[in-house]
Amino acid sequence: MISRRQIRIKVMQAIYAWYSTGENPGDCFDINLREFADQIRDHERVKGDKGDSRLLVSLFHDTIERHGEFDEMIQGKAENWELDRIALLDRILMQMGICEMLLFEEIPIKVSINEYLEIAKKYSTPKSSKFINGILDSLYLEFKKSEMIKKKGRGLIEETLPKGRPRPPMDSKRRRPRIRRDDNNENKS
Repeated sequence: MISRRQIRIKVMQAIYAWYSTGENPGDCFDINLREFADQIRDHERVKGDKGDSRLLVSLFHDTIERHGEFDEMIQGKAENWELDRIALLDRILMQMGICEMLLFEEIPIKVSINEYLEIAKKYSTPKSSKFINGILDSLYLEFKKSEMIKKKGRGLIEETLPKGRPRPPMDSKRRRPRIRRDDNNENKS
């Protein structure tokens, strides 16, 4: 089974190849992703879902098509950093993250950001994930405030999740949760 993280990694590699070679995006897709796309489509025929092939194709093409716009967004949040000083791989991951936040309605924001942080930890420098997190989180807050994010279905998950379970009352002497006992049920056997 092909995971969405594997799809994101393959797209990242293909976009990196596009930056490196300057090839036509269609040719770059054919060279780097066509065989992988066929594997995904075969898998989708069996499971009856089209989401993974859409992620692969749209994420690649939309990120490349709007990379200049996404770079401007990154530059606006990267205080004291010129865009050409940011590692290309980090820029690509942030571009892909922005693309997912804005264009993929079914993917929750937190999932998108977390996926790119995990990929950065594996493929980029030790400090990259913190930098990427700061930029993507700042952009997310800006997008949310200006109502640029339109989510539906599973993409709404983070909006409905509680912030955390309420903590039970604590027993002040023993620093443990207070257990409420019903005297009527205590000694029934």
